[in-house]
Amino acid sequence: MTPIVTIIICTYNRGFLIKETLPTLFNQDIDSNLFDIIIVDNNSDDDTSMILKDFQNQYSNLKIIKETNQGLSHAKNAGMVASNTDWIVYLDDDAKVPMDFVPKVLSNIENSNYSCFGGVYLPWYKFGKPKWFRDKYASNKNELVTFCTLDKEFASGGIMAIKRNLLLKYDGFSTDIGMKGNNTAYGEETLLQIKLRKDGYQIGYDPNWIMYHVVSDYKLSPWWFLKSGYHSGKDFWTIYEKEPSFKLIIKYIYRALKYLFINIFKYTPNIFNNNYYIQNWIIDTLRPFSIKFGQIIGGFRFIYSPND
Repeated sequence: MTPIVTIIICTYNRGFLIKETLPTLFNQDIDSNLFDIIIVDNNSDDDTSMILKDFQNQYSNLKIIKETNQGLSHAKNAGMVASNTDWIVYLDDDAKVPMDFVPKVLSNIENSNYSCFGGVYLPWYKFGKPKWFRDKYASNKNELVTFCTLDKEFASGGIMAIKRNLLLKYDGFSTDIGMKGNNTAYGEETLLQIKLRKDGYQIGYDPNWIMYHVVSDYKLSPWWFLKSGYHSGKDFWTIYEKEPSFKLIIKYIYRALKYLFINIFKYTPNIFNNNYYIQNWIIDTLRPFSIKFGQIIGGFRFIYSPND
């Protein structure tokens, strides 16, 4: 039986999590010969290597490769090159999946016309859930209920399927952006989908294709949302292929301050509600500003150091 899809998981120092991810993939309600799994170890120096070898000794459809160039995009591209199937699924290394995860992706491949589609990530509260934390903070679930086309949104890079030949056509993911080791950064999968849309490809979204994404302990703080907002905005110019100028940056400064004042007046009264906490106020009020602030800093960096 020939494998139809390769599930690629890129990992860096996540041994304590990937040992919970892999058992869920090997417990699928489908013949394991229909899918391959490639783990790309991106220079881990914890116990990841030992954990992966233990799994490899048990499962014949698991392949482990090393990628010494640090960065999530480098690792994703290495997995792409090492795969042999027509379809690739990228899955985060800190996730758990239900038993129908692979069957659903195979059904979507067979019954849809999409060359790229994503699914839903829901929160996995491995480290507990503070009373102020909202499920929506850790999920991309929306009001869509059927497998359909995303008009403006983007599929999550942590649960995304794409044809391998299409990925090769665009030389994989840009290595100029995205996570590098412990450095927070985003955008490589968004940039790829922007390119796909420009060339007429549609991005699909299946609200019933699910994975459970860990809410790490360091994310259980409102300050994480400001940090991640800043970093998501910093690479805005590269991701959306926009040319920054002082005129545009001044406009963004004006918008940042405008939204900040609007949100202060909008959300401050909510503090007096019993189910609204100061952490929610920080996220609602300051995260939009942190995104704009990241765009402003990124714009200045792009102008003064375009090759960085």
